[in-house]
Amino acid sequence: MPKPLPLPDDLLPLHAAAVEADRAMTATREAGGDVDAARDTYVAAALALRAHSIWEEARAAGCYAQTWQASMDAAKAHLDGEPAAA
Repeated sequence: MPKPLPLPDDLLPLHAAAVEADRAMTATREAGGDVDAARDTYVAAALALRAHSIWEEARAAGCYAQTWQASMDAAKAHLDGEPAAA
C-alpha cells in the first residue's frame, strides 16, 4: 500500500476548517435547524481544501486516498485536541 505524501503546514488549517464546517452542518441538521448557511460554509471550506496542490501531486503519485486519510486524521486530532499520529 502506498504511503501518504508528507502533509504541508498550510494543509491542516484547510482540512480542519472543512471538518469543523461538516460537524457544524451535521449538528444543525440534527437539531432540526436550517442547514443552508452551514452548508454554504462547508462547501466553501471543502472547495478551498480541494484547491490545494497536494491532491494532484498525491493523485499522480498513486497515494491520493492515503494522503487524504492522513490529512483527515490530522485535522480531526487537531480539532479534538488529540496528539497526531506519527
